Amino acid sequence: MSIYDEIIEFYDQLKNDEYHRYKSWEHCFSYFQKSQEIKNDYASLQLAFYLASWGMYRGSSYLLWKDYKIHEDLIDLLKQKNMISYELDLIKENDSENIELIIGTIQIIKDYYTNKIKIVNGKEKEVRPSITLASKVLLGINACIPAFDRFFITGMKINNLGRSINKATLQNILDYYRVNKIEFDRSYKYIKKHSGIDYPPMKLVDMYFWEIGRKEEERIKKEKEERKRNLTTAST
Repeated sequence: MSIYDEIIEFYDQLKNDEYHRYKSWEHCFSYFQKSQEIKNDYASLQLAFYLASWGMYRGSSYLLWKDYKIHEDLIDLLKQKNMISYELDLIKENDSENIELIIGTIQIIKDYYTNKIKIVNGKEKEVRPSITLASKVLLGINACIPAFDRFFITGMKINNLGRSINKATLQNILDYYRVNKIEFDRSYKYIKKHSGIDYPPMKLVDMYFWEIGRKEEERIKKEKEERKRNLTTAST
């Protein structure tokens, strides 16, 4: 399947279900980017629900033990650093500056949760925020970077583009987008037509690699199950 086909297959889940959980990204991103004035309480609620919808409030997560207001000071901090309204500049000569800013902001987000959260479920605990959480925060607020979760990273590995947030990987992502811009632009136009929302480049990149990563992991799982069945059959 082409890049366009993979992205549209992903997006059509939202198009065909008015209340699909993936729409939480649309609500969060649209609020941060379209509101004339960001009201922190509501902004925190949008961010929290989006993060929960995208797996950041699982049972083992320290965020599960916090209410949505845990994000308020982070939003204020990102406001101060002009990262709420930050738009990724895709002019190639600005790549180094953009990459440095993104990596620095990822570290700021990780440091924020480490310093903010000291007690989890009534017990003192040192938390270690993941790259996944930090990148999902940025994807939800300004979409200057894809979310480095499991499926996305698997999709990146298929294309030998990297697996963690560093200068080389981010440069690979920007270059991949440019080389395949026609396909991503086709996807953008389709989604804009059906949703009225401007899906930014890095969200489209996120959707593509997430989708091919998901399929690859499903393929590997099926192969393992088939081998197990064959071994069981051979031993009986």
